[in-house]
Amino acid sequence: MKTWNLKALLYGLLLLSFADAAFTDLGLRLGLIEEMNPLVKEIYNWHIAAFYGLKIVLPLLLIVIFYQLKSKAWINPCILLAVLLYFIVNMYHLIWIYYGIASGQLSFDLF
Repeated sequence: MKTWNLKALLYGLLLLSFADAAFTDLGLRLGLIEEMNPLVKEIYNWHIAAFYGLKIVLPLLLIVIFYQLKSKAWINPCILLAVLLYFIVNMYHLIWIYYGIASGQLSFDLF
């Protein structure tokens, strides 16, 4: 199986993970969503910094694992799958933000 250069995707994954954390935080604070993962919900309720830390540490661990195992044939499809899943999650967040704005539940009035 061909190996791909996934450095950009790995750093994109880090960005997508942070965006996921920020969108989730926004949705929880505004009451637009409810966290469904019980472990993440407990961490969020315990301390917001721990929540963001978890969301950043997991992709960083994946980056470290990638550099340790990049010669393995299965690692590239796993990285691509992780990026795709985070992309889908972020699209989902953007959709509920759009509907929150459209329904009037969420507004960005500056004045």
